[in-house]
Amino acid sequence: MTEFEKKAEEIRQSAEQAKAEAQAAKAEAAAAKAEAEAAKGELATKSAELKTAQENIDNLDASVKEHAATIEELKKSLKAAKSVGFKAAFRAALEEKKEAIKKAIDSKTEKFEVTLELKNVNDIGTSQISPNNRLGIADDPTIYAAAPVANAFIVAFGLRPRTANKLGWIESTKQAVVDYVAELAQNTNKSDVSFSEKTRAFGKLATLVRISTEFEDWFEQLYNYCVNQGVRMIEDKLDEEIWKGVGADSGAGTSPNKIYGLKSQATAFSALAAHAVKKANEADVIFDAVDQIGKEGFHANAAFVTWAIFRAIKSLKDENGNYLYDKITGMLSGIRIYPTTRLSSGEILVADTNAAEVYAGNSFELEFIRNGAYDAYDVYFRKAAQTKVPTPNKKGLIYVASVATAITALAPSA
Repeated sequence: MTEFEKKAEEIRQSAEQAKAEAQAAKAEAAAAKAEAEAAKGELATKSAELKTAQENIDNLDASVKEHAATIEELKKSLKAAKSVGFKAAFRAALEEKKEAIKKAIDSKTEKFEVTLELKNVNDIGTSQISPNNRLGIADDPTIYAAAPVANAFIVAFGLRPRTANKLGWIESTKQAVVDYVAELAQNTNKSDVSFSEKTRAFGKLATLVRISTEFEDWFEQLYNYCVNQGVRMIEDKLDEEIWKGVGADSGAGTSPNKIYGLKSQATAFSALAAHAVKKANEADVIFDAVDQIGKEGFHANAAFVTWAIFRAIKSLKDENGNYLYDKITGMLSGIRIYPTTRLSSGEILVADTNAAEVYAGNSFELEFIRNGAYDAYDVYFRKAAQTKVPTPNKKGLIYVASVATAITALAPSA
């Protein structure tokens, strides 16, 4: 092989090797491209997944924020609607006026008044919470005083919130005429209906406490008096007035600014089963009054009696020797019996407790009058209250003036 041929062969082999290397490089480039394309696709997928995840996070964040806002609104709503006991509500109301009271006392103001509005209170500081609860509020255990009496009328009728300066309602009277009418004849059956507006002012009950300006913690002294002794005494008087208050629209010895007692508004007992009940007793009087109420479309559910009559009722037995009065439920044939000291000897009131309403709002008034002789303030603690018995509802209350007379009216004639 000539020198020229050797050179040519080397060149050819170099070309073959270069070609092979080029093909290998091309293959590597193709593989790299494929990997790049795959990476690009994977990147796009990851980007899409990341975008979706971010959207989910954003949606979740918005949802969390929305729920947080809802929770805050719910908290506000619950805080606004949350009911509290009488003492807590009274303290909160008194705290609101504390600085104003302190300022007036420090400046020795001769006379000033504050009104305490009890907010979200659940019992109005009254004894209607339970028939078995004698008062409904706990007295200060460090203060010894006469035991509270059972406020039977407050327990049975409850106290409704006061929403206006006066009570108001509409009463109607009608003369219904219904009879046959001939075909094509003039109808002469005319019914007359008239309406009248009734209003009633509130009566104010008050008690008095003296606080010394030298007493360092006058606030606690005033608070403890009001929520313990003060409200108790007012409630005792209110319960008494619910029964025999002299409030009336007119007449001697009455006043429209006093509480209208249920006694004067009830319907007098008039025996249905006159002279028809053998061995008539106190229970028969109550049963007859229940029927009198039922006859007028009401449903009797309570009877108020003296303690002497209560004791007699507890002793009554049927023909088989079983007690008529249920000592567990406090009922006599479905009628709850309320013994009370408010009634006079021989009196009974049988009632549908929905026939009468007692209003005593959530506000209390404190009137401060300076007493220079004692370097103190006389504080009048007042509460407004009133009853409401529309004329038609008076038939839902039956008053027995004398149980002995009522028994005689039921018993067979001699």
